Amino acid sequence: MSAIAVTGVGGSLGRRLVARLSAGADVARIVGIDRSPPEGLAAPRFTFHEADPGTADLTDVLRGIDVVIHLGGGLEPVRDDAAVRTREVDAARRVAEAAATAGVARLLLVSSSLVYGAHPDNDVPLTEDSELRDTPGFAAAEHAVEVERWLTRWREAHPKVSVAVLRLALLAGPGLDTVVTRAFEAPRIPAVRGPRPPLQFLHPDDAVGAVVHALTAGLDGAYNVAADGWLSYDEVTAIVGRRSLEVPEEVAYSGAAGVYALRLGDLPPGFVALFVHPCVMSNAKLTETGWCPRYSNRDAVAALAAEHAPFVTIGRFRARWSTLWQGAAAAAVLAVVGLGRWSRARRRRRAVLTADERPPAD
Repeated sequence: MSAIAVTGVGGSLGRRLVARLSAGADVARIVGIDRSPPEGLAAPRFTFHEADPGTADLTDVLRGIDVVIHLGGGLEPVRDDAAVRTREVDAARRVAEAAATAGVARLLLVSSSLVYGAHPDNDVPLTEDSELRDTPGFAAAEHAVEVERWLTRWREAHPKVSVAVLRLALLAGPGLDTVVTRAFEAPRIPAVRGPRPPLQFLHPDDAVGAVVHALTAGLDGAYNVAADGWLSYDEVTAIVGRRSLEVPEEVAYSGAAGVYALRLGDLPPGFVALFVHPCVMSNAKLTETGWCPRYSNRDAVAALAAEHAPFVTIGRFRARWSTLWQGAAAAAVLAVVGLGRWSRARRRRRAVLTADERPPAD
């Protein structure tokens, strides 16, 4: 039986993973690590240690642990760039160093498809041998590449630690709040005039399944994790049920940069690249080890659409459609009442003026 430590258990993926791991008979104990306790998570053999992996020394916490699972950046809509770097880059480095010092035998890093970047000359699909390239203006992508390049050097200096890296496609499904889900909550889904690159997604339950599979199969090295194939842009908008808003490429980039710089929205300008250039992966290497996704790209997007259909996001403003309609109805009522009062007041003024203009009685 093994002891497992999981960082980032406060997020949706972390809670799902702990619940799945705790159901396994071969897990002796699970130590969850995060800045704040996970809401509503009660699992057998689970204990929580409150700490920020990006700043805390976790060596003592990880002593006696067999496997450390570090959940990387989750694309949360956060605007504090320094805090995001601490969470995504510093945390990965500190967790790896603490694991090695504590004598942990295995490290599993959850990374992202963003390490390949969205570029016009990308292979379709990308494989684990494809070059790692960041996306300018997209901090999450730049951080993911930085972490993986550092980890390559680190593992050479720590040959006794088995290291597996899982590069997840964009997560889509229930229980998520990311820059991706916010993009699909817009009244009109952004589109760049001309390009229609394929889009690829991963259901969070399949992401958890891939992590558990990597543990049980003893995987080492890098693996792409995605649903089979991909969707066209038009298929995605049809599933989400919202029309697109097309703009020229230069307007898309400059507009996104302006909105982000003025803090009117949380979508980084580099996010636009995903709607211009392809960034889809082959999952063949992982499926050859026995893993198989349960959900298709269409299933993942449909689950996202069903949960986020009641919401609308405009810049940094997010609300339910029902709230907007109620507000619009209230505004309409107030407008009608105000118009009625204005009309009555105007008639009274006219009546007074008419009376003043009448000739005096003899």
